Parts: sequence; structure tokens; C-alpha cells
Amino acid sequence: MSDYLDMLACFGVSGAHPGGIALTKAVLAKADIEPEVPILDAGCGTGQTATYLGHLLFPVTALDSDEVMIDKAKKRFARENLTIPIVHSQIEKTPFQSESFACVLSESVLSFTDLHLSLPEIHRILKPDGKLVGIEVSLADTSLTEEEKKEIIDFYGFTALDDQDGWIHTLRKGGFSQIEIIGAVIEEEADHEETFTEMDLSPFITEKAYQTMEMHQQLHSKYQDFLKPIIFVCQP
Repeated sequence: MSDYLDMLACFGVSGAHPGGIALTKAVLAKADIEPEVPILDAGCGTGQTATYLGHLLFPVTALDSDEVMIDKAKKRFARENLTIPIVHSQIEKTPFQSESFACVLSESVLSFTDLHLSLPEIHRILKPDGKLVGIEVSLADTSLTEEEKKEIIDFYGFTALDDQDGWIHTLRKGGFSQIEIIGAVIEEEADHEETFTEMDLSPFITEKAYQTMEMHQQLHSKYQDFLKPIIFVCQP
């Protein structure tokens, strides 16, 4: 796990993906998911999105590979009086039976996984007419040098950093034949809703975590015009 992901867990950052919970709400509305269908929040973090879905009475299951995040998500669910199952697992190999979910939601998570394993696994646990809804990072400007791309990949721990065409190619290789990119309009809608980054701080935060946060802010300022969210709804 990268220092960046460790830092997110230490600070308990909710909605670390671009656009935060406001973008999540807009994306879920656009994805048109039936309220009674089972959803997996794959990489749930502190449980912000799962809590939102739970209050909407979606039958949601949460999954994360980080024990610190799982502990913070459990506490959030308890505070909100929600009974949401939470599973400690990598996305690349989950304990779920095939065709368990009508929707798998991934918010800035797939970029940190082995896509050759995580996408086929998501395909396996989705129902035949199920949807993968993703909010991930993509290259907005391919003029970045290989050295600059490496700086981003190494710091964040990404397994890949692709533009839109690259993501579509990877999703197709993962078993998804119907791919809809829904980014621009959704981002405009989300911009109209005020949002802020929630944090659930650990009792002790290391100096390394503060240094990683500072480095993240520097890289974000440096590369914000070169990176953008890619938002997709895919079906097998």
C-alpha cells in the first residue's frame, strides 16, 4: 500500500476522489440504479458513500482492504444507526458468490488495483445485467513526459495512468462491452452543490502522514490541469 493511501486512512479522509460526495450523488442519480437492488461499495473508505446509500434504503455492502478504514466505517455506520455489512478484502479476489450484485461502485479505487484481476472479479460478482459505476482519475493532457507520469504513479501508487481511450480499452479487456462515459455534464451538476472534505482523524498521526499530505497538495497544484476524473457506467 502506498504512503498516500496510508495517509488517507490516518486522516480518515472521506470522498477523496475528485468532486467528493456531491459528485457521487450526481453520478448515482445519472446511473439510474433501482433502489431495491444489491450494491457493493468497493473500496468504501470511511463509509461516506455507503452511509448515503443506506439512508436511501439501498441494500448496500461495503468492502475495503484497509483495516483502519474498515474500523472508521464501522463507527460511522453505528453513529448513523445503519446495519451495513462490511468486508475486509482486496477487490482482486472477493469472498462473494458469482452474480451477487446489481451494481458495483468504485470511487478512485480501481486505479490502485491490478486491473487484470480486479475488473474480471467485478465482472464475476455482477449480475448479467449489472453495472459497474466508476469515478477514477485519467489523463486530460497527454503531453506529460514519462518522467512526470512516473512521479504521479510512484507517489500515489497507481497501477496505471491512462487517458479516456486507454480506460475504455482496459474496461473492454476486463469483460465490459457496454461502456458509457458520463463525465462532463455530471461534473457541471455537482459543481452547483457545496461540498467539503470530511476527516475522521486517528488518535496519533505520524510526521510521515503530514509530509505525505503536503506532498499530495504540491503534486495536485502541479498537475491539476493534466488530470481529470473519468466517470463511466459499464455493463458486461
